[in-house]
Amino acid sequence: MVMVLTGILAVAVIPRFVDRKAFDARGFFDQSISMVRYAQKVAIAQHRDVFVNVTASTICLTYVADALCSGATIANRVINPADQNWFLKTAPAGMTFGGAVSFSFSALGRPTSAIALSFTGDGATSNITVERETGYVH
Repeated sequence: MVMVLTGILAVAVIPRFVDRKAFDARGFFDQSISMVRYAQKVAIAQHRDVFVNVTASTICLTYVADALCSGATIANRVINPADQNWFLKTAPAGMTFGGAVSFSFSALGRPTSAIALSFTGDGATSNITVERETGYVH
């Protein structure tokens, strides 16, 4: 009986742990949601606009619109409190955003418009939505 259960686990469960694409996709998606929420909180705390810039493969936070996430001037970059570097994340291989978008949160935490970002990774598409009136990110 133990051998049968071990065989079933080996066939059904172990391949899921070897292929990390699903875990990487979900992890990057969750990081992206956290970054957008953090941008709203920084805008409120610092009483200034904070921009969320999305390209096909990166997401970054700046104090000015930077559609390409080039980060030309250091003064315009939002700093990640975890490592004191620019808040910029690059998608793992095979994962992309649906298109380039740049939007901001005002000092009151309201976005410039309602935003819907699509993210494709591991064969599935997920959406990040920012509500127009409240800035709620989900």
